[in-house]
Amino acid sequence: MRAGLSPQIVLHSVRALLPAISASAADVDRRGHVDPDVVERLHDAGYFSLLKPPAFGGLDADPDVYLTATRELSSACMSTGWLAGWLGVNNWGLSVRDDRVLQEIWGSEPRALLCSSYAPTGRLRRVEGGFWLSGRWTRCTGADHASWLSAAGLRVGPDGAAQDFMAVLVPRSDFVVESTWNGLGLKGIGAHDVVVAGAFVPEHRVFSWLHFDQSVAAAPLDMLPQPTVFTLAGTMPLLGAAQRALQTQQPGTAPPLSPVATALGDIEVSLLQIRRNVGELVGRIRSGETPDAEMVLRARRDQVMACERAMRAVRTVVHDPGRTADDPLLERLWRDVQTAARHVSSNVEQVLSVAGRFALGLEVDDLIW
Repeated sequence: MRAGLSPQIVLHSVRALLPAISASAADVDRRGHVDPDVVERLHDAGYFSLLKPPAFGGLDADPDVYLTATRELSSACMSTGWLAGWLGVNNWGLSVRDDRVLQEIWGSEPRALLCSSYAPTGRLRRVEGGFWLSGRWTRCTGADHASWLSAAGLRVGPDGAAQDFMAVLVPRSDFVVESTWNGLGLKGIGAHDVVVAGAFVPEHRVFSWLHFDQSVAAAPLDMLPQPTVFTLAGTMPLLGAAQRALQTQQPGTAPPLSPVATALGDIEVSLLQIRRNVGELVGRIRSGETPDAEMVLRARRDQVMACERAMRAVRTVVHDPGRTADDPLLERLWRDVQTAARHVSSNVEQVLSVAGRFALGLEVDDLIW
């Protein structure tokens, strides 16, 4: 941990960057990338330390600080917020990994960042001392800014049959970034394809999700449920965009029952629900307990409804922007939220279907996606 750095100082420092980030948002959209200097300034502010393992300079911050900072960045520029949010969240959870790989990532490069994809499109075959990996992962946000890839793959046997679902960490020297991102919105996130044509991965860089050792010594917050942390990384940018759109409507003058006032209330409700759910999950973890399925699913349900409410809020403004509206801003926000809503974290129908089955006492075997 850097001397004198605290989560609240990080939040203050990030807020100091917002005016410049907001002023450059149109340029980010036009050029199709976030300036590396902005990423460096977020490093300077300590943003990427919020969810980093404490042993390597992390702050062990309450997730609410990361979520707040990501939402406010996204309100200034959704591409910047989405990019930073995913690069930041990829630092989370790594204290459950072998210390050797964490030393490889951050030992000589404290500012190393990871891009990720958890679609199991890689294939791992057992070889002496580890595995042989090949695969292509699509839509890896921030691939150009990353020194490492955190990806999912299937371990396959000699007959080609899947034997395990695994996560693997791969250094930049072993993968190639192919520039494929051309989204309608979120133009600056650089969600390119990453290809590993064939690389040896030592045993300590591979992690089995099916055979996770629950006794492993890990930072307490790294034991939060994966569905909560990763899906919220896709939700906070939507909420930030919704708040930016609503700010254009001078909401203080809106009638109490107007669509704008209703949208403001919806966003406030979502933020309160997310803060409550994350707080309760953190409380369980810090007390040494494991959150139950009901708590995890409630957090996922409220998170996905927050996505729906954010989309509805932006739609409300776009459909009736008013005579003094900033049309280029609203057009960009509309494209950004349409693109973000296609992420797996925003699958409202699927999540509510699972929540309904659980409420009826039916078996639910997948609380992640």
